[in-house]
Amino acid sequence: MDNSINHKNSLSLLFYKEGFSFCAYNENGEAGKISHFGVTHANRWEEEVVKELDVNLRLRRNFESVSAAFVSSFFNLVPQEYASISNDVLLNLSEAEFENNAILSVATKHGSNFVYGTSQILLDKLKELYGKINLHHSGQVFLDSIVFSKQAELHLNLYKKNLEVVATSEKGILFYNLFEAQSAEDILFYSLFVLEQLNFDANKVEMKSYGELQPASSAYQLLKKYIRYISPALKNEIFLENYSLFNLIKCASFPEILEEKG
Repeated sequence: MDNSINHKNSLSLLFYKEGFSFCAYNENGEAGKISHFGVTHANRWEEEVVKELDVNLRLRRNFESVSAAFVSSFFNLVPQEYASISNDVLLNLSEAEFENNAILSVATKHGSNFVYGTSQILLDKLKELYGKINLHHSGQVFLDSIVFSKQAELHLNLYKKNLEVVATSEKGILFYNLFEAQSAEDILFYSLFVLEQLNFDANKVEMKSYGELQPASSAYQLLKKYIRYISPALKNEIFLENYSLFNLIKCASFPEILEEKG
């Protein structure tokens, strides 16, 4: 990991439909064990997650810095010149995930904003426990952390059943979306769909994998049959598997990309 960034006594949390993951750093900036909490009933997501935040002793320390990212399908990625438009208007065509949603906005390094919603109940609990928090959409963390060349590339980040897809070229970032992927076939379908939409050649494009899309996985092996150039984005498997969680703290190091409440 990049030790030039201050990780001391900090906490990173990544929330997704299946639950959440977290990593706590000690006073020396050393990362502890990555922990995962899974909900047992999807319709009681808020209740179960809030309870875990209350009872898990590893989460009840006095942290100097807390960062949270949300893998939220209730989002819109828009150019920054749209920042003056109401967030509610920008999310008008997206389906809310919770009955009571907090609407947030966060800027990327690429001249765009993620406008997204998440649970107001969860947000209230986080503020109760930690006070000031750095809030992010998972897509912003992914976009701002990937390294891409001027060649056509497809970046796939899989976390549980959540698949983030980013397409890049010499023009910069061309595409981002978040898909629900129930199977290896779903991952292949969305990958080939994006390639077709962007007129990318599967025999020429370079595909980089992140998260749980490891070389030993069935999804990776299936992709290899259709994508000629595919490889893990990093050699460090532990870092790669938790790519968004580990990079979350780096995003919090740049105050210009902290969330602005809508």
